[in-house]
Amino acid sequence: MSGVVMLVNEFSPISGGSEKQAERLATFMAAQGKPVWVITRRFSGLLAEEKRDGFTVLRPPSFGPGKLKTLTFIFGAIWHLWRLRREYKVIHAHMLFGAAFAAVLARRFLQKRVLVKLGSSGPAGEIEVSRRTLRGKVRLALLRRWADRIIVLDEIIQAEAISVGILPEKIKLISNGIDATLFYTATKNKELETTFKGKTIVLFVGRLVKEKSIPTLLNAFEKALKNSPNLHLILVGKGPDQSMLESLAKELKIQHQITFAGNQDDVRPYLALADIFVLPSNTEGMSNALLEGMAAGIPCLATPVGASPSVLDHGKCGLLLPVGDVDIWAQTLSELDHDPERRASLGQAARRRIMSEYDFSIIGTRYQSLYAELVNFDVNATRRG
Repeated sequence: MSGVVMLVNEFSPISGGSEKQAERLATFMAAQGKPVWVITRRFSGLLAEEKRDGFTVLRPPSFGPGKLKTLTFIFGAIWHLWRLRREYKVIHAHMLFGAAFAAVLARRFLQKRVLVKLGSSGPAGEIEVSRRTLRGKVRLALLRRWADRIIVLDEIIQAEAISVGILPEKIKLISNGIDATLFYTATKNKELETTFKGKTIVLFVGRLVKEKSIPTLLNAFEKALKNSPNLHLILVGKGPDQSMLESLAKELKIQHQITFAGNQDDVRPYLALADIFVLPSNTEGMSNALLEGMAAGIPCLATPVGASPSVLDHGKCGLLLPVGDVDIWAQTLSELDHDPERRASLGQAARRRIMSEYDFSIIGTRYQSLYAELVNFDVNATRRG
């Protein structure tokens, strides 16, 4: 059986949106009996090669500062792609950076089928970032010429891809996915329940960075507390903005109504505890955290950026609130605190949305079909030659 090689700049145990999706897809494909390899950067303390859930993780060494480190990773990835060349036909690169560069070069010299997944849009998205540098423009040129398929998460990324000359027929829209059952059946943590007993828990999960617009959330939370003193905010995650946010909480005199929970290996106990999930970002791709909150049956508040409007079915199974609008966020938090029936209705709608569109049994099958399509196309092209 022909295998699949995935290229991703970082991989578990380093955890981010792209890393989670690559791991879920590799696990799904391995469970279908597909040979799968993941090639990623090596970090201190991680093995050069290891077996994980039926697939193999390869970590070529990379060294030097900045661009040199990226270049050595690309060469190491290409070495593994050449070494394994008889074992696979499809290369799947996650995000348009070093991994994608290695993939399209290998496609040219190894005659493999290549798909590249774009994970975000807007000023911080891969297309716009690549447009701003010569190196990025070279990546875009190689992508246009040698990538067989471009995976996009939503229509916004699709439009950006077309705007840089990628043929529409090469673009395939496939959403991120999650194991919905894993989050819906999460066991509650008795210690957490005791600590926050009687509180309406507002939960944020993600990196504490400026793109998440958490100061908006804290200012809104301070206003909401005036009408809803029962609210308690839990921030799960770490990031460079944590000290600033802790200072802001003290300045607003709400530090006792906020818990900075840090990174959690398992976020499910917090999802099981939460009454309201919030994602106030000013820029976003397709948020894994939002999908997880919806899968847990929590009413979700998000901003209309990235894929969030599509994920929330344009407000039918969650609320879309303006970016940076403290008053609207405060009002909505307070209203939901006083309306448990509406919270339950929104949570149920979110759960149904996940089960019908984003469960990994659906998303993984779409990728499986796409891989088969590319392999069959390869066979047919060879026969015509």
